[in-house]
Amino acid sequence: MAGKQQNHHQTSFVASLEQFLIHKAPKLNPPLRDDTARGENDDDDVRKLDEMVFERENRLLDEDPVYPVKVYVYEMPKKFTFDLLWLFRNTYKETSNATSNGSPTNRTGTHSVDYWLWADLISPESERRLKSVVRVHKQEEADLFYVPFFTTISFFLLEKQQCKALYREALKWVTDQPAWKRSEGRDHIFPIHHPWSFKTVRRYVKNAIWLLPDMDSTGNWYKPGQGGKIRAKLGTELSGVKDVIMTEGTAGEGGKLAAQAGMRRSLFCLCPAGDTPSSARLFDAIVSGCIPVIVSDELELPFEGILDYRKVAVIVSSSDAIQPGWLVNHLRSLLPSQVKKFQNSLAQYSRHFLYSSPAQPLGPEDLTWRMIAGKLVNIKLHTRRSQRVVNGSKSICRCDCWRANSTASNSESSLVLRRSITPLFSSLENPQD
Repeated sequence: MAGKQQNHHQTSFVASLEQFLIHKAPKLNPPLRDDTARGENDDDDVRKLDEMVFERENRLLDEDPVYPVKVYVYEMPKKFTFDLLWLFRNTYKETSNATSNGSPTNRTGTHSVDYWLWADLISPESERRLKSVVRVHKQEEADLFYVPFFTTISFFLLEKQQCKALYREALKWVTDQPAWKRSEGRDHIFPIHHPWSFKTVRRYVKNAIWLLPDMDSTGNWYKPGQGGKIRAKLGTELSGVKDVIMTEGTAGEGGKLAAQAGMRRSLFCLCPAGDTPSSARLFDAIVSGCIPVIVSDELELPFEGILDYRKVAVIVSSSDAIQPGWLVNHLRSLLPSQVKKFQNSLAQYSRHFLYSSPAQPLGPEDLTWRMIAGKLVNIKLHTRRSQRVVNGSKSICRCDCWRANSTASNSESSLVLRRSITPLFSSLENPQD
């Protein structure tokens, strides 16, 4: 209606990317110049930045220590950002075009968190709706540094050796920045959402914050098949049971749409572990209004520090679920009033799992920053300690004293925040794969 403000937001990755590249990106050029280092820098540059940061933090002691999170977005060369987005845009429909990495190009949308966060951060402030995070253009004003390198798109679309070379180049570019040298990367955020992306150089960014799908405590992907064994046993147990529908999913958009339609018609949706403890089916069930039945003992749920999953999901152990007759009897024992409470909560929770443009309050982008904000005090603590403790001192924490914390997800894939405070840093001159 004329005169009314439009409140439409785009939740499709492909449609949002098209709008971004065709309509929004040209308006960003020439980009707003920031103080990203574009040449050689020395220890004096690092010292000056550290002094400015210290002065700023002293001035802010009497203010809110958490919100909004102040994020500096590096202005990286286009080969790491826009060029990769255009490459995806121009090839995603070629589903038969599998790269040397063995994955069809259109699967990249499943791991698109790097696009959603970056597109929101670089949007004009007049178009942004999030209050939990603001972009700053001076490094001394930043709490965190966002590295806008599309590691997943490059993994999917580039040949193996070309991809590895680009990883090394991006890593060298970032680790040469004064802000990285100042904190040894502790306050830098890397979106590494596909389990295999950036893998050849991850050891050089151990101190950084990683946004990634579920991993084990060593930063490696869970061994394929661990969840599959439980899934196979559940399939055998539930096959032929009255009111239980078991269908074999297919890859591609058609299979996804069919699965979503089935979920919308169902009361409960089984969500066992896949190749990793997390699975897209969990988030598809939530946004489809189907009560998830989570059978995944090692699952770290996204945003669990903010959201209570007991309100929207039935959570059972794998050992119970595979006992003959146990799972169906358990679900049938739920009272209608309990089922209604689950359904009411699902209607409220679905917005937490849908990325959108512009990013919405309490959407996954917002909750990601809220979770990261809770890490800031420890990030600053360990940065300061690493600066003043003598090299070789036993006072330095040398253990991996962190726990991976779930932070965000969309309807297709979960996101975990990995925070390592181990002060290990390898200078990168000629990184080996």
